[in-house]
Amino acid sequence: MSQSYLDVARQGKNSWWRYLLGILFILFLWIIVGSIVSLIVGSILLTIHLNQTGLNSEALQQPSQQQLLSFLKTPSVGAYVTVNIPFIFFGLAILLVVIGLHRRPFRTLISADSSVNFKRLLRGFLVWFLISTILIPVDYLLNSQNYVFSFNPAQWFLLLPLALVLTPIQTSAEEFFFRGYLLQGLGLLTRQRFVLIIVSSLLFAIPHFVNPEMQRGAVWLALLYFAFGVFLTVITLKDNRLELALGVHAANNLRFLFLSTKDSALPAPAIWILNDPGDPRLDLVVFLVQSAIFYYVFFGRRKNKA
Repeated sequence: MSQSYLDVARQGKNSWWRYLLGILFILFLWIIVGSIVSLIVGSILLTIHLNQTGLNSEALQQPSQQQLLSFLKTPSVGAYVTVNIPFIFFGLAILLVVIGLHRRPFRTLISADSSVNFKRLLRGFLVWFLISTILIPVDYLLNSQNYVFSFNPAQWFLLLPLALVLTPIQTSAEEFFFRGYLLQGLGLLTRQRFVLIIVSSLLFAIPHFVNPEMQRGAVWLALLYFAFGVFLTVITLKDNRLELALGVHAANNLRFLFLSTKDSALPAPAIWILNDPGDPRLDLVVFLVQSAIFYYVFFGRRKNKA
């Protein structure tokens, strides 16, 4: 009988104080160190931008906080890179904690036997990308006035390779922490899967509450983030490994390359921008249907070997 994904937390050193110290260290590198480096890089990129536009007076050599905030809210490759920098430190911190503090292989966050099923990760990515984008052409035909074609080849083709690296780092770091490190750690306290799903999903949703999208409807967007966390946790526990969640999360976030909104947390130059992001209540219903389809594709049919 194969080892449970939750049982792997018993490997290495798993004292409660190690988890407390590990979480504090991860949050410190992610939020504090990552934010400081992000602000430094953002200021440098903004200064370069101002100089390139001819606004290189002495007063602009050190951009103001207001200018920096405006820069980070405006879709550009520089803004996208800047907001993703903290996640590099997030992922690095998780790596250091699992290996250095808990003394177990990092890949045990992916599976109990430390293996990585890249085929399953890719299938999860492709299936979710298809499910979550299949209705976009239909919506475009029905509401073409809501789509603004904003394709800038110079910006987009520079963004593409960066997004294919930085967005998987961002989504993988979140999966390693919330569906890996925290979920396995919580499994040492309880084996009640309902409790594990609710707690880990709530912890996943909370950092997203500061996203600008929340202004569309805080309650419904909070439920959507929570539901996304529940979905990722359920498929992780059902599959007894993390690859599907890694693939789904990356596919979900990489859609911004093609379609984005004016209030997106990822300020990047997409091909199309939505004038009206729509009703978050409808988004929640659509997401639940998409999640059910995905679950059926991978787990609904006993003979399915996906």
